[in-house]
Amino acid sequence: MDLLELGVFELLVGAVVMFVASVVRGYSGFGFSAVLVAGLAFVVDPVEAVSLAIGMEVLASVVQGRSVWDDIDWRMLWILVAAAVVGNPFGVLLLTTVDADPLRIVTFVTLSVLSIALLVGGTTTKVAATPLVLFGIGVVAGVVNGATAMSGLVLVLAMTALSIAPADLRGTLVAYFFVSDIVVLGLLLARGELDQIYAWRVVLSVPVMAVGVLVGSRVFLGASVESFRKNTLVLLLAISVVGLGRLLVG
Repeated sequence: MDLLELGVFELLVGAVVMFVASVVRGYSGFGFSAVLVAGLAFVVDPVEAVSLAIGMEVLASVVQGRSVWDDIDWRMLWILVAAAVVGNPFGVLLLTTVDADPLRIVTFVTLSVLSIALLVGGTTTKVAATPLVLFGIGVVAGVVNGATAMSGLVLVLAMTALSIAPADLRGTLVAYFFVSDIVVLGLLLARGELDQIYAWRVVLSVPVMAVGVLVGSRVFLGASVESFRKNTLVLLLAISVVGLGRLLVG
């Protein structure tokens, strides 16, 4: 469906979804694609929504780049990026050849259960952030990213269990999405999935996205460590439950 041929109401819905997703991204560093894909799926084809989300993730990282640069954990970032290079092609293959809904359902159910467990029981037992652990997380996130554009949900849950500082989590996620999604965009371009209409969708979305990210970033500045952790898990749970409900109801 051509986004430029949508009715006024549908365009407004798309703009609201884009703004909300951008505020979430500015605050937490993740959740943008999950919110955007879930919302835009009502007005555009799901595959097109995923492609748009991936492109906008790259631009959102550019908008946030300067403010999070000093918070990036470079060791963790490059391990995750290397893993994403391994996982993304498999995810893109899933996206363009098979129905990815089963993967989305498994992802949402798993994240919902684990989010509830962390909210109720806390994280008294920490998992060591070894290179092997990070690489394994990154491969899974890469597959999920290529297929559903929801790798942030996987990564944020893992980083919560690793008890990384909020600013480091946010900064590293922003950098990760920038690098990882450029790889995915290249793969989609090579497969002929991006066209002129896609470019116009991105251009029209940039102003709304930029304002939303800036609003979310300002809210983050006033968040404490504990409130950020709790809000992040609640957001993760909400996205998973809503996404799961939408998939099951159809």
